[in-house]
Amino acid sequence: MNSESKRKTLACVMQSQTLYTAPVWNNATNNKVLTRKLTRVQRLMSIRVTRTYRTISAEAFGVIAAIPPIDLLINERAKIYNGQNRATAQNSLRANWQERCRSSTTGRWTHRIITNISNWQNRRYGEVDY
Repeated sequence: MNSESKRKTLACVMQSQTLYTAPVWNNATNNKVLTRKLTRVQRLMSIRVTRTYRTISAEAFGVIAAIPPIDLLINERAKIYNGQNRATAQNSLRANWQERCRSSTTGRWTHRIITNISNWQNRRYGEVDY
């Protein structure tokens, strides 16, 4: 296991702890202050995973680290908890994430390089490093 994989595993453990109560968090994600705080924690994890600079945009670090935005993850987990099929919820997450990146005004260089997030997430090669 290489260093990116180790860092990503640690980030996923922390993220799993946050998402454990996703049905409760789902209603709270309408609160912009709370969403910003959750995004800040996720941002730190993603910066550590990818070893990018702190000045990277929120859209870019999530795509590079292949970690969807926390509010979309919370929404996905809440849908699954409420009985929606897991595959349908995951497809909805990917579509919402792709649309968010496409319409964002920041992270444009990352979007030019990584136009399809699903392909990037499912790649069988390459590690992110400086």
